[in-house]
Parts: sequence; C-alpha cells; structure tokens
Amino acid sequence: MENSIQKWIEQPFSKLAVGAIVVLAVLAGISIPSFIQAKFNQDAVSIGGKKYDITDVKKTSPIAYSKYQTDYAALIKNTLAEFAQDKLFEIVGAEKNIPAADVLKQGFVPKEPTDQEIADIYNTYKAQLGGKSLAQSKDQIVGLLKNQQEQEHSRNVYKEIVQKYPVDFLIKEPDVVRVTVDTENNPSIGAEKAKITVIEFSDFECPYCKRSQDVSRRLREKYKDQIRWVFRDFPLPFHQDAMYAHMAANCSISQGKYWEVFPILFENSGNLSASNVDFLVTKAGVDKTKYQACMNDKDKLQAEINKDIQDGQKVGVSGTPAFFINGIFVSGALPYENFEEIIEKELKN
Repeated sequence: MENSIQKWIEQPFSKLAVGAIVVLAVLAGISIPSFIQAKFNQDAVSIGGKKYDITDVKKTSPIAYSKYQTDYAALIKNTLAEFAQDKLFEIVGAEKNIPAADVLKQGFVPKEPTDQEIADIYNTYKAQLGGKSLAQSKDQIVGLLKNQQEQEHSRNVYKEIVQKYPVDFLIKEPDVVRVTVDTENNPSIGAEKAKITVIEFSDFECPYCKRSQDVSRRLREKYKDQIRWVFRDFPLPFHQDAMYAHMAANCSISQGKYWEVFPILFENSGNLSASNVDFLVTKAGVDKTKYQACMNDKDKLQAEINKDIQDGQKVGVSGTPAFFINGIFVSGALPYENFEEIIEKELKN
C-alpha cells in the first residue's frame, strides 16, 4: 500500500480522512466523559445472582478495562470529529452561499502536469503499470496527478477552516491504568535508570511488529538516555519460523551481538527459514561455533521464550506487537504520535 501512489491519489477526501485531520490536529488520547462512564456502570452482568459492572472489570482485569477505555474513547472521538467536520462545512457553506458539499472544492482549478512530472511518475512506478508504455499510461498519470492536486487543495482549505473556527474536544482525560511488568533480565537498550521504560512483546515474523520498528527507532533516537527499551519474546504459534528466530536472537546475547541481530531479523521477517536465520546471525558477527553450541540447547532456549510468553499473557498480551510504557498498555503498531504523547506526559510527571 505504501508503495503505490495510485492508491493514495485515488482515495477520496472522505469523512474519515478529514475527521482524522481534526483529531490529530487538535487532541489525541482523550477518554470517556464521566457521564458516559456512569451510564456504562448501569450495564452489568449477573453471575449466580451477584451483579458485576465495569468497575469490577477495572479491579480484576486492568488491561481489559484499559482497552475498554481506549476503544470507547476512539468511538467518541471519531463521532465528534465527524460531527465537527459536517458542522464546519455547514457554517462555511452558509457564509459563502454554496452547498456544504462544495466547500473543499471551491477555488480549485487543476493545472496540467508537465511532461517531466509525468515522466517522473512513470519511471518511479513503471513496474506497477503492467508493462504499459509512457504514451499508454499518460492519461492515467495525468488524472492521478490532478487528483493529487485536488487532495492537496482540500487539505489546505480544511486547515484554513480549522484555523478560523478552532475545534476543541471537551472530553475528560482517561484514567491511567498501569500494570507491573517485569523485565526478567531481557535484552535492553538505553540507560538502566531512564525515566521511561518501554517493554515490548513482539514476534520477528509478525508484519505489524516489523512495521512498528520504525516508530521504535524514532522514539529511541529522540529520547536517547530518557528511555530504556526492553524486548521480550512473544512468537505467535501460527508463525512457523518465529520460534527458531527468537532462539537464534537469544543465542547472540552472550556475544554482545543482540542489537546487531535484532534489526536484521525484522528486516527479513518474511524469510526466516532456519538456514536463512543461521546465515543472517553469523552475517551480523556472531561466532558460528558458539552460536551452534547455544542452539543445541533447545529446551533451555524454548523455556526462556515460553516464560516471556506466559508473563505477557498474565498481563493481557494476546497479540503482537504489545508495549508497556511505564506499565501503560499500548496494543498494536500505532503511529509515532500515540507513543510520543504518552512518553511526554510521563516525562512531565
């Protein structure tokens, strides 16, 4: 998806896209208003005649409660963002005496792309054009470039509207739910006594985990000694090559090569056959003889990895990647801004 300009250009300037701009531009990480929380406390489950509600979930399953908060906050946020967008278009449309649906299009006049722009797009995405020549692809590329112009125009118009009519989400901050997660002497990078500790449960064969590594690197580069990153193994059972890759990575620890092996395994997450993993590990500088001796102790390696999996499951990890930022659970390969917001708040505490 990220390699295809066609798909991006062809996307309509939808409510979802506009709503996302509003949300990201104004506020992130908001939670359930207290009155809605109270409403949901009326909903309950009866077990053997005893009633339990969301406050009981909070006491006994903090991760489930945190997920409830996050999911419901996202629903509230998106609903209000769409409402705000429609209201803004209504206001601006009335001001300019045009239909609300035409607000973003007003003033847009497409420019004819230059031959050089067309050629650049053709050469960049030639492999995706099914063998068509430049002449055969020209009309399609022109249409896509004009579509891109319209997208950019719409974004700029929307930014101007939000500047004129600021949007503020008046929503209560969420409860901070923290879970105690042990590092268990697992590989880490960063200052031992850093104010922020991120514990990542991840899988070398997981595509979402691979995607999240770019965000992780950016965070470590920005916060440097303020952040300590701990990696814990969580190979998923349906990833047939993951366990071997995690065993191999652990066999690089004693040689001080773990953080050299780590990125290479993620870069090759789609090809982690045993033979390729062995090649990649030794290519990263791990001594082959010591590595093979370590890999022969399969039971010990798997026991350590299974301990990570069990510890993760105890604190609510059911998929990868999963992160705990000073005990605050973050699930999935989320955008950089989601992590940054939590870290900034933690640094201020």
